[in-house]
Amino acid sequence: MSLHLLHPAMVHFSIAFLVAGAVIESVGTLTERSAASRFGTVLLALGTVSVVATLATGYLAANTLDIPAAAQATFDAHERNGWIVLALFGLGFFWKALYRGTLPPLQARLHAVYLLAAAAFVLYSGYLGAELVYDHGVGVGVR
Repeated sequence: MSLHLLHPAMVHFSIAFLVAGAVIESVGTLTERSAASRFGTVLLALGTVSVVATLATGYLAANTLDIPAAAQATFDAHERNGWIVLALFGLGFFWKALYRGTLPPLQARLHAVYLLAAAAFVLYSGYLGAELVYDHGVGVGVR
């Protein structure tokens, strides 16, 4: 079994849960639809937990594959961004936890915007991963 193949399988869960969760929670918050906001929070929790597994499998991949010199800067940014994603969403949960899950109205709107910005960062991190695969051939056995 090629352990480095676990990372691309896991990363899709993280991206999907985090981006969908951020959009759904933000829309739910901004439109005052509490059920949507709560569902988004559940997706964000699943996404944040899956980021831990994604980071772990990313380290498996990094220790299994040869990273070409031309891809090293992109690889370093991709790896660093994985940790930043975990920190951003962890901070988002900490922010809500300070208020026991119910933020004051202004903070709730700011939190919604924060989540959308964090989701954009997730997509950028995914872009860097795609660049490693499609531009540099990392992990595909073709160079």
